[in-house]
Amino acid sequence: MKNAFFVIISLITTSIVSAQNFEFGKVSLAQVQNKIYVKDTTASAVVLHKFRRTYFNYEHPAGYVVITEVHERIKILNKDGLDYGTKEIGLYMSGSDREKVNSIKAYTYNEVGGKLKTEKLKKNGIFKEETSENWREVSFTMPNVKVGSVVEWTYKITSPFWKIDDLIIQEDIPTAHYHAKIETLSYFNFNRIAKGGFSLAPKEYREPRNLNVQYEERTTNGHLSLTQATKSATIQTVEFVSEYELRDVEALKEEQYVDNIDNYRYIITYELMSTQFPRGPLKKYSTSWEEVVKTLNKSDNFGERLKRTRFLKDDVARIKSMGTDPMEVTKNAFNFVKNKMTWNEEKRVSAKESLQKAYKESTGNSAQINLMLTVLLRECGIKANPVLVSTRDHGLPAFPTLDGFNYVVVCAEIGGKELLLDATEKLNKPGVLPVRALNWEGTLVKEDGSTRKINLYPKTLSQRNTIMNVTINDDGSLEGKQRSSYTKMEALQYRKNYKKYAKEEYEEELMNTYGFDELLDVSVKNVEDLNKPIMETLAFEFDDSADVVGNEMYISPLLFLKLDANPFKLDSRNYPINFVYPFSRKKMINIKIPEGYQVKSIPASIKIALPDQMGSFVFNISEVNGALNVMSTTKINTAIIPAFKYLELKEFYNQRVLKETEKVVLTRK
Repeated sequence: MKNAFFVIISLITTSIVSAQNFEFGKVSLAQVQNKIYVKDTTASAVVLHKFRRTYFNYEHPAGYVVITEVHERIKILNKDGLDYGTKEIGLYMSGSDREKVNSIKAYTYNEVGGKLKTEKLKKNGIFKEETSENWREVSFTMPNVKVGSVVEWTYKITSPFWKIDDLIIQEDIPTAHYHAKIETLSYFNFNRIAKGGFSLAPKEYREPRNLNVQYEERTTNGHLSLTQATKSATIQTVEFVSEYELRDVEALKEEQYVDNIDNYRYIITYELMSTQFPRGPLKKYSTSWEEVVKTLNKSDNFGERLKRTRFLKDDVARIKSMGTDPMEVTKNAFNFVKNKMTWNEEKRVSAKESLQKAYKESTGNSAQINLMLTVLLRECGIKANPVLVSTRDHGLPAFPTLDGFNYVVVCAEIGGKELLLDATEKLNKPGVLPVRALNWEGTLVKEDGSTRKINLYPKTLSQRNTIMNVTINDDGSLEGKQRSSYTKMEALQYRKNYKKYAKEEYEEELMNTYGFDELLDVSVKNVEDLNKPIMETLAFEFDDSADVVGNEMYISPLLFLKLDANPFKLDSRNYPINFVYPFSRKKMINIKIPEGYQVKSIPASIKIALPDQMGSFVFNISEVNGALNVMSTTKINTAIIPAFKYLELKEFYNQRVLKETEKVVLTRK
């Protein structure tokens, strides 16, 4: 996507706005009759108008609150867009403080008999649900939504938390008109950043504000309180106003190999830096990552947990008795915690309950398990430190905050080399982190409280090697055997997938994945032995593996292992390509040519490379003694390829697809 596509409009006259009928309820029959969005004819839906106003108010007895008013209008263009007829509103709560939503009004507009029909959302169509300890959700699905409908809603959120929710400018569908108005009182000082790499150019001005406040007044006589009354007053203050108005915002189109698409969405984020009320002191809220970690390291739920080790005394002695080599000690400690503990699926950066309690119950969150491993390693004489992580689904934080981290792994130092560990994953081994934790950088916290960044991505290639021997019959059918080995991340991913199925279910999954007509035999070795590569052997049959046309036979030399289509389809991409881990995938195939046939033509060999040694593709094919020997190797040497290399990567994959789908032609003798 090109940033130049975005035109930020500082001034739009009232006549233009009113001409577009942005007023709630003013939907035209023409909008309902419209079948496509001309600026993106592939769109499944389009946001015709999105307005948001956020401002501060004073409510007794809560004090200052943040009010956000929202108005959205969306056009459904095809069946894939029907999901946009449902709205979900997330509301935060902490203790007795909670956000509330009210004033929900919503309508569906359809064409019936050439006329506009309006249907109102009823109160019994609004649902509430607590989704976690700190979040609840209010949701509704619009009545009678169909292809061609226009849906529209408005609501108001009241929040006791002095937080301005992110302005999400770019959606997964295009936005024809976006307008946000943020009004902050002079008592509140906010910083803001624009995520997604677009320019920030709001219309900004100041306005006087008369704020009505209530307070309690006591009338006293000496030391005795006689009366108490609620009084009202009007405060004259100033509001800082920022207006953002944009038209024709492109959809954020996601394709494969992205860590978290929300990291690259056009969003404006506000951070409360400080407050200063009349006759009150300046109070600062913004901080640095160093201060965040210092606070966490001093807390009872993190740093203090690392000091309580007595419950591991017997385990330390047992592990030390098994050997003194640092790598062996590390492996034994890792395996002990991994086998002892079961992860409860909670991603946490702090251990609210003690490590000893988790130890006794043999279950805990990510912080409890990996802090326990850190403690055990230290007691065994290994230099080990916790590493704070934001998981892939958690995204990358815009500002330093405790909420920026949600996960913990461990870094052990052995012989001057660092080894990353995560004992939450039963199928894991030292040096391999699960995919969820592979999110750019972590923050290593040393015993003295100092910190440094550490790259989470593996540097060595994970390998998947396949050897196949097949025989093609003269009718185009095929019998063959395939043997594959998987190492490191490839092995971890295989084991996790394999463990999800019963034997029969896994065989059915293989049939569906490869398209076998018959799966004659399946053998999988080393699923439990994590020190060895996964070894998978298959015997299979295809009824139609080649096309027979007259006296000629056409064969894809990589058969069902070929890459059929380029995963990179966008004309441009402004977010990096995230392969998760570097890899090598090698395929060696021996195809016995059927009796009575000879080779007429075979694809030419090719060797191509990405710039800066980021990757390579090699393809060779030859005929030897009545058989075709095919070899294809794809290597991606780095987990991350920057967005400015996208077109080169796309062309690299184009050439790979062309070569892997090119046919061998056999002809009858």
